[in-house]
Amino acid sequence: MSAQEMLIEEIKRQPEPVAREIMHYLKFLESQRKTEIPMDNLVADTWEKLGPAPEVDYDRI
Repeated sequence: MSAQEMLIEEIKRQPEPVAREIMHYLKFLESQRKTEIPMDNLVADTWEKLGPAPEVDYDRI
């Protein structure tokens, strides 16, 4: 059983006030996801701007 199926079954067993609170929390999580800056793109963009790593002479260190 998938996480989604387990969640649906658990929600079905909850009283109405709890189900409303779960819905409220899910909407909150959705809005958070929409407003967050995707870190993967930010990091990839930063590395791209930095260019290749400099050569290091480990024998001299």
